[in-house]
Amino acid sequence: MTGAFEGVRILDFTQLEQGPSGTQVLADFGAEVIKVERIDVGEIGRGQFPTIEGYSPHWSATNRNKKSLSVDLKSSEGMALVLDLAREADIVASNFRPGVMDRLGLGWDALSAVNPRLIVAYASGYGQTGPYALLRGQDLAAQAISGLMALTGSDESGPTAVGTFMIDYVASMQFAQGMMIALAAREKTGRGQVVDSSLLNAAVATHLQEGTTYLNTGQQYPRPPEAIAHAHNTALYGRYRTADDRWVALIGEFYITEPWKRTARALGLPRDVQDDPRLQDTAGLREHVVETRDLVAAGVAKYTLDEVTKRFEIEDVLVATIKDYDEVFVDPQILHNDMVLTADVPGLGAMKFVGMPVKLSETPGIFRSPPPKVGQHNDELLTALGRTAAEISALKASGVVGSEADRERDGQKPSW
Repeated sequence: MTGAFEGVRILDFTQLEQGPSGTQVLADFGAEVIKVERIDVGEIGRGQFPTIEGYSPHWSATNRNKKSLSVDLKSSEGMALVLDLAREADIVASNFRPGVMDRLGLGWDALSAVNPRLIVAYASGYGQTGPYALLRGQDLAAQAISGLMALTGSDESGPTAVGTFMIDYVASMQFAQGMMIALAAREKTGRGQVVDSSLLNAAVATHLQEGTTYLNTGQQYPRPPEAIAHAHNTALYGRYRTADDRWVALIGEFYITEPWKRTARALGLPRDVQDDPRLQDTAGLREHVVETRDLVAAGVAKYTLDEVTKRFEIEDVLVATIKDYDEVFVDPQILHNDMVLTADVPGLGAMKFVGMPVKLSETPGIFRSPPPKVGQHNDELLTALGRTAAEISALKASGVVGSEADRERDGQKPSW
């Protein structure tokens, strides 16, 4: 089956999550992605704990369907190999701090001179220029500076981070989007260009609706009272604890008529509370958000998770179980959506991976190969460049490229 990006070659200098997740998207849909890595140790993400015989599941989550070339970029011969690959490549991707690729001789000016059709894609913390450009970028810093943490949490908790490295992932998807747009543009112009994506821009874009409203009306978004999801929502949009110490997310503010009456009936609240005229519209519910929150919390606390779920279903009020992490990957819809994949990793056996979120009917993403060992594809890639077996042996002997695969064949541990 043909992949949507089959025939596209990416030289991938990225590390950790922001960059590798982005290049993996194109790899999943057919691109040849070649990780250019340090000899023996590879990229820094390979060492993320926990590990299984040196293999990091954390790292592997973002590096399937890729090849690995281990090369010494400080050597002239190593640089010559990479530039040979760049002449035939479509994209060179990196997520170092601005200026690093230029100092390596692999920035836009140098690469576009070698290949005018080449797309040079940068993922960074704050962008390629500007007052923060040379600062170290990191997910939590982007959450903090962008306003996302100011919107997250409650009055009681103060600013709160999202429970995972969400901005790394969001930024990686924008990185992938930028590369795809540049490929589409090249079909019209015949020229490559620079793609500039950043953690900070990604974090700001996560609250583009609030931001646009604030910029045009001055509306503020303070953190809400405890249990309420957002400051502009009511007690009918939040999370509550059940009698059996589970949690539900209540989404009773939308989609239905008489939201307060339906919620109050579901919880068996007294008739006068159900009919309270102060609580029959959104404005009244916002004005009395703490009072209604306490009423809903007390009502939910009377019932088990199953009981309260059924009661809300009868009233056509949407609720969702807040699942513990060990429940997520056995959820029937998640399994149906193929969001858990199993693949054989040589030397380790069957390993599980989080699946591909986007589904295409004609050119779907395919798990073609597990994440590569360091230097696993040295021989294949150098042979494709026209190097003979003798030349490849000489490059290995001089330390220009790695000999990891050879040592593994001789019985040493693989270089994960």
